[in-house]
Amino acid sequence: MEISSKSMENAIRFIFFSFLLIPANTQLESNQKGYISAVISTKGLDFAKDLLIEKAVSSIIPLQLSDIEKSAKIPVVGKVRMGLSDIVIYSVDFPFSSIATGDSGIVLVASGATANLNMKWKYSYKTWIVTISDQGTATVEVWDNSWEL
Repeated sequence: MEISSKSMENAIRFIFFSFLLIPANTQLESNQKGYISAVISTKGLDFAKDLLIEKAVSSIIPLQLSDIEKSAKIPVVGKVRMGLSDIVIYSVDFPFSSIATGDSGIVLVASGATANLNMKWKYSYKTWIVTISDQGTATVEVWDNSWEL
């Protein structure tokens, strides 16, 4: 038995159009609300965590912070002015991090965080007799911080 190309073409068209009509009938008859469900493995969460931390750090480093100036009046010493300027965080590291699903979503915890920064500092204080001031630069390492998002 030989099948002609015309009948093969008609059969393919019939099957194709049948598939187009089946979902339309199903959607019209269904009264349920739609939803999306996904299963995320621990390995997938760890990959997402590492990627998120890497992208977050690379997007903000180096980070220029605003200047800080304070003054205080100290008895006997007089008025003291202190300031930090050109504060730049130039590296951040998160050696310990974890991710888990919680009741309200995904919880990301980064602990043991280390940040390195540079800054300029200055101070001066005045009495009615003398003014004393100094300035310089500092490199600071902040370690063992914990952040939770």
